[in-house]
Amino acid sequence: MNQKSLSGLHDLAVFLTAETHLSKRIEDLARYAAQATEAAACSISLLAEDEANAPRLKLFSSTETLPASAWKETPEPGNGIAGKVMLQGRAILIADIRNSEFAPPARQRKNLGGSYIGIPIVVDDSMIGVMNLANLAGTPPFDESDLSLAGIVAALIGKAIQVERLQILLRSRIAQMTLVREEKNVVQSLTGGTLPPSRLAKLLAKSFYKDLADAGFEPGQIIEAASEIITQITTDIERFGKRLARKGR
Repeated sequence: MNQKSLSGLHDLAVFLTAETHLSKRIEDLARYAAQATEAAACSISLLAEDEANAPRLKLFSSTETLPASAWKETPEPGNGIAGKVMLQGRAILIADIRNSEFAPPARQRKNLGGSYIGIPIVVDDSMIGVMNLANLAGTPPFDESDLSLAGIVAALIGKAIQVERLQILLRSRIAQMTLVREEKNVVQSLTGGTLPPSRLAKLLAKSFYKDLADAGFEPGQIIEAASEIITQITTDIERFGKRLARKGR
């Protein structure tokens, strides 16, 4: 491992261990991962739901400017490199994508070479996502040492995501009460950090509603509480949009 790779890993580790929430720094996550692996491009997708019969990946972070539709897509297993990694449960190393099964749908970009790595992000033996890497045009294709380095980066990202999900439980009294009510397999997913945030949010919403209803709040009052949550979310989205606009200047 060369000095540049070590420096990149160090910067990624510092970034992942910062106290601020990882979910609020997703625009930087792929960039640090790309620097650590010396890749020209990096994208990170996480499981959107934990349904065993129909797992789907959703784009979480990318170094590239992508259309809005790319952030909404939830491709099926086997679709593209990330989908194939999810289907097989193991890493894929592609020396030249033009001479591979992924050639037809692959987007050709001038700054990228033809070598790709797709590697699973695993937490407690459960895959929670996939990291995709592309090499720089004019550089040698990825090799086994690059694959090993990518594995280290994916492991660091997996642990950081696991810690953040556990912190959500620690910060929320509603989440802690939900643990008491749920079945053993759900509790294991929650405390293991493998349950997607979307599923956790739904569980907390149900607990929130049940607590308000049990406390005697009327349906209209519960709707007002939900409306206040939506107002807070809208405010956050507006602030985020303004921050992105300032960065783009």
